[in-house]
Amino acid sequence: MNYRVAASGKPYELIWEQHYDTVRAIATNDAYMEHVRKLDSEHGAQIVLDSGPTSFFGLAALHSASDGRTTETQRQALLDVSPQVMAAIRLQSAIEHQGAELLHGSLDALRTAAIMLDAVGRVRSVTSTAEKLLAPDTLQVRGGALRAARPDLDRQLQARIGLALASRRAMPSEIWLRSVHGPLLVEICALPRQDWNFGFAPSVIVTLKAPAGLAGDQGARLSAALELTRAEGEIVALLAQGHSRQDIARMRGVSAQTVSSQLRTIFQKAAVNREAELVSIARAVVEMASR
Repeated sequence: MNYRVAASGKPYELIWEQHYDTVRAIATNDAYMEHVRKLDSEHGAQIVLDSGPTSFFGLAALHSASDGRTTETQRQALLDVSPQVMAAIRLQSAIEHQGAELLHGSLDALRTAAIMLDAVGRVRSVTSTAEKLLAPDTLQVRGGALRAARPDLDRQLQARIGLALASRRAMPSEIWLRSVHGPLLVEICALPRQDWNFGFAPSVIVTLKAPAGLAGDQGARLSAALELTRAEGEIVALLAQGHSRQDIARMRGVSAQTVSSQLRTIFQKAAVNREAELVSIARAVVEMASR
């Protein structure tokens, strides 16, 4: 349909009207020809600079009917400027990738469950904390995209990601998912818009929050503060978050009797007699650690 695309060559191979003529002699699309003539851009020359699986860069000079066909001097000028244009592209690309890596590293260090998407919604990076929350029954990264397991929730997710990309609204949009480990809160938030970029920089950040996921960090702190095992610390963390013994048993894949038995040991180690006392101490420890 598009003779410019059909005539495209290898990187740094100059293509101009004589190549267009060859393609158009084989097959001419009347709708496309009407389109370029309406825009008065039938003539010109072009060079592919770089073509990869996720990006394409090229340089073109479009000539109107009054400009006429390109001259050898004009085509040489296009060739001469191409290396400088490609150098600028590489520099900008490096800046955007470096910025994305810095953001990912910062979120990873803060143990934030975050997934960063680029300007077209592709997943660019996933923090280690977020990887632990991805599961077949909730969210997965498939084909470079973030997808929800349930079709109805996936439609909501894609629509809200699309809205964030289109409007770049800073306010987060929330979706709740249910998993075998309990509820999972998904927040979609647009990152500040840049004046221009090639799309490598993160455009949307998706954060995940789940009681089971939060228990891991809090559980480690409570284990150290109360001299408990890691498993015991996680149980105390889940209790402090308001979960019942039955909820904790389901999350941990054990029986309620096992949780009750573990709690008796925890009471002895923490020197308390009631669950309410344990929860009060645990919340105080978590509050101190979060200041």
